Order: sequence, then C-alpha cells, then structure tokens
Amino acid sequence: MELTIIVPVYNVEDYLDECLESIYKVKDINYEVVLVNDGSKDNSLNILKKYKELYPTKTKIIDKENGGLSSARNAGIKEARGEYLAFIDSDDIIDSSGFENFFKEGQKLDLDVMVGNMRYFSDNKVGEPLFRSQEIKDFTVSKGTKFFLTLFQGTKCFREEVVDDIYKREFICENKLYFHDNLIHEDSYFTPMVYLKAKRVKYIDIAFYYYRQRTGSIMSIVNDRSVDSLEKICYMLLSEFSKTDEYGREALSKLLPSFYKVVLYRYINSGKDYKGKLKNYREIFKEVRGMRNKNIEEILIYFAPTVSNFLRKIVGKSIGNTQKIPKF
Repeated sequence: MELTIIVPVYNVEDYLDECLESIYKVKDINYEVVLVNDGSKDNSLNILKKYKELYPTKTKIIDKENGGLSSARNAGIKEARGEYLAFIDSDDIIDSSGFENFFKEGQKLDLDVMVGNMRYFSDNKVGEPLFRSQEIKDFTVSKGTKFFLTLFQGTKCFREEVVDDIYKREFICENKLYFHDNLIHEDSYFTPMVYLKAKRVKYIDIAFYYYRQRTGSIMSIVNDRSVDSLEKICYMLLSEFSKTDEYGREALSKLLPSFYKVVLYRYINSGKDYKGKLKNYREIFKEVRGMRNKNIEEILIYFAPTVSNFLRKIVGKSIGNTQKIPKF
C-alpha cells in the first residue's frame, strides 16, 4: 500500500460528497481512504457508508465519539497501512491529477515530507496558488531544519497547514509526531515539529489542494480557548529550542515572536490586562535572541506594544478577536 488518505469528518454533509468524489478520482496510486467520523450529528456518516459501498476495497470507516480534529487524525494514523500519509479536510477538495503528480514526484525522492501548495476557493471564486518564494522553489532535498529556516527568507512563506503535504508514515510514527489533543489550530505545532525532526524535505510546486473558505469553520473562530492554545504552542515549541540544531534555533527565533505577538495583540484589542502577556513576550524574545532578526515590528512590540498595535490599525492589519477570511 503506497498511501493512506485520512479524512476527519464532523457535520459536513453539505460538502462531503464533493470532497470524497475528488479523492476517489485518484487512479494511479495504490491507496486507501480512512474516513474518520468524529461523532457527526448530521447525515455525514450515511454519506461515508455510501462511499464504502462504492469503493469497498479502498475504504475504511472509523466511527468514534467526538474528540476533535487531532483525535480524528490520530485515529486515522493508527489504522493506516500506507507507506505515506495524507490528510484532507472534509470540506475541501483536491485536483486528483495534480495530487497524483505531486505524490509520484515526492515518492521518487524518498522524502520524509513532501511539501505542496494550495489555493483558496469559495462557492464562486478560485484563487491563485499561494505564494512560495523562489528560495523555496529552488530548495533541493535537505534536512527539515534547513528547509524550516529557508521558509523565513521570503515574505509570508511559512504555512502550517498539513493538508497540502504528504508524510512518510514510518517517519511520523518513529518520531511520535501525532496531533496534540486539546489544541486548536494544532497544525501550528505539528508542522514546526515535523520540520525539526525530518531528514529529507522538499517543496514540490504543484497546487493540488483547494482550501474552502467559509464562515463557521474551525479556522474562522477566534475565542479565549484559541488564544490560550496558541500561547501553549509557543511554550511547547520553545522547549525544543535548545534541542535542535542551529538552523532549527534560527527558525524558531523567527517563528515564536511572530506567534506570541498575536496573543499579545489580541489581549490588547480585547481590552484585557496585557501586562503579563507582554512580560511573557519579552522573555521569549530574549530567550530566542529575537533582537538578531532586526524585525522592526517585533522590536517595537518589545518596548511599546500599544504603539505597534496602533500602527497596525492605521495600515488596516489589526489583529483582533475576529478571524479574517483571506482576500483572493
């Protein structure tokens, strides 16, 4: 078995057929589809059973109590038999031929992680492939920490989504790189950890994944738990700082201030007492030697966060407690 495609499913009856049809159009790969029903209360499970009947040898259904996205993905990993793992969200779709080409190219290179590209889409619009820098496009097969650092050489190149990547199952299991329960936006932890551990990583410039933009999805919701989760992720990644190599440390020195500043901004803009969060930001900034990055905004945050926050508002980039749907 070359590949296991894991699809977590929770109350997505309106989008599920479109998602699964795009997956089962994949032809030239020996694959299985593990459909994880995470306690759906709508008609999702019946839809999954329909595809099990249509594709009995390719399909496995896991029907479990609701435990969240991490729990569902981990359940799929435990049942997987494929040499590689792909994760596809049940409200999104893939370009099946692009997916095949992506996988075949990565498979030839014997990668731990095949890094791909995506497009945003909605009911009436499809965006262009999301930006990757020329440095990433030119990046040859190398260790994950070096790739991780290269992501910060261009503008907005680091993306944490796992859905446009494919992973070697042995690499995931040997390094115990499972999705962390009790985290919202768990990809923000999973993806950096993958880069810190991987030995063979490469970006393959195929935008096979179509990422649906809709209100009411997990990614559209920002609440106290979401902010607390991001703060927890920062400290979990900070604990890896002294364990990784020079490339990993430099990458984390760029990532962690950018993550924690979101926590600080959201505290400021919600009217909460932010002094404790500012203290935490300063401690993290010093520990990862953030001053060496010469990032003007992050240095300004260190000394005068409300001024930095005000300047973001002026240029229309305020970070509050409302998740913005990307323009595309």
